[in-house]
Amino acid sequence: MIRKFYDMDLKKVMQIWYDCNCEVHDFIPISYWDRSFGYVSRLIPKSEVYVYEINGLIVGFIGVDEGYIEGLFVHKDYRGLGVGTKLIAYVLQYYDFIELDVFEKNYGAVCFYENRNFQKLRSLPHEDLGEIEYRMCYRKKKEE
Repeated sequence: MIRKFYDMDLKKVMQIWYDCNCEVHDFIPISYWDRSFGYVSRLIPKSEVYVYEINGLIVGFIGVDEGYIEGLFVHKDYRGLGVGTKLIAYVLQYYDFIELDVFEKNYGAVCFYENRNFQKLRSLPHEDLGEIEYRMCYRKKKEE
């Protein structure tokens, strides 16, 4: 089930955020995620965030800001079950065009988005880390 984020969800959402980032971004020092934790935990309650629950347990979430996906995270034990796909589909019903940034070395995420018809627009170095990020976008096809 997908629902809007509540303040009481913050601890679980932040644990998923931290664990996912440390796991899939093994090319980025963990200290970067440690330093970013406080900032992100203050930002999430002010953002448009949707969580995915299975039997009352939050297993993933997506954050969106005016047509930009700030992040999509799924607990490692629940990947491959369609959670990420359902979260993407949920936000796409509200936007004709949506963008996101993803690290080039996060091969799993790049493939995930490409398999859902996201296109690479450009690549630029991350402002803090220097790692290359792809700007990707999804544009709804006009119905004829």
